[in-house]
Amino acid sequence: MRSYIFIFIISCIPLVSCYKPYDKSIETNGKILVINGLITNQKASYRIHLSYVVPFDSSGTGQPAYASNVHITDEKDNYYAFHELGNGYYASDSLNFTGIPGSTYTLHINMVDGERYESDPQVLYPSSYSDSVYAEFDTQETLSKITGMIILSHGANILANIKKESDNISRFRFTTNLVTQYVSPGPSYCWQTENANPNINLTGRDYSTDSASVNKHAICFIDDYLFRWISDTTVMVANRIIYLNQYTLNNEAYLYYNNIDELLRSDGKLFDPIATQLVGNIKCLTTPDKKVFGFFEAASVTHSCYKVDFRNLINDQPSITKRQYILPPKLNGCSENIIPPFWGD
Repeated sequence: MRSYIFIFIISCIPLVSCYKPYDKSIETNGKILVINGLITNQKASYRIHLSYVVPFDSSGTGQPAYASNVHITDEKDNYYAFHELGNGYYASDSLNFTGIPGSTYTLHINMVDGERYESDPQVLYPSSYSDSVYAEFDTQETLSKITGMIILSHGANILANIKKESDNISRFRFTTNLVTQYVSPGPSYCWQTENANPNINLTGRDYSTDSASVNKHAICFIDDYLFRWISDTTVMVANRIIYLNQYTLNNEAYLYYNNIDELLRSDGKLFDPIATQLVGNIKCLTTPDKKVFGFFEAASVTHSCYKVDFRNLINDQPSITKRQYILPPKLNGCSENIIPPFWGD
């Protein structure tokens, strides 16, 4: 063992002798504005959030930022205003504005201090649907909800295929919630919601240059335990329901999320990327060299819902049944003596 350590130290000598300190100038004075927002093809009230990030050497936390005007324009110069909700949030009117696939949108923000910000134009691509969603048995290291230790869990990978619909290479971002249903004495029909995959889940890394199809894309992993530890109590699982949100990304949005993912995955490596490598799509018009973070995203989204069944197998694999997309009234809860509409069979 000592010989291996010695060899490693010797091999690192050239790295040390050639070391040049990183001399990136870091500003510690003032606050940096962070702007984030998302519009989709869904009829909804969209949100834009403004906040300030305090200097890295400060003991304070971020705080809301306030604007005198927030609006979006499209390529036809249509104007869509956002109204203030409070705490740095601004919302659109769902009756007057819904994103249209194929259109291009630009975010404009006028701050109370007179500074004006603008995003790069963002194309809202048409939405795409997963051609098939299915499950395959697998094992995976997970974090035990009881002990907090890493354990090897048995369960299934939830996979998706998306057929090629155009000559363009489409890229997608998935977010998934898992709703675990269980019945307690009463009876009470209870459920608990959790993020099934906390990582940034992107397609597009393994495409060939002549293919826009996605095959066997891993969305999340779900364990097949019959019992779950919920609220300090062991309960028997009745059903597992996954709610899948599939966003169709333009190239700028894909690169932004991919860069974030690479930064997160590189943590602990010898040559970690630095945070200044993460570039958003928003600039300050009045003071061009003023730093601003964040991203304005335009992405079509489709929603789908599936029941994952480990008891009734199909071709020796867990069965997945598409369900009506009905969200629970809240993330966690119980319904006394009445089966909730989203419960299903």
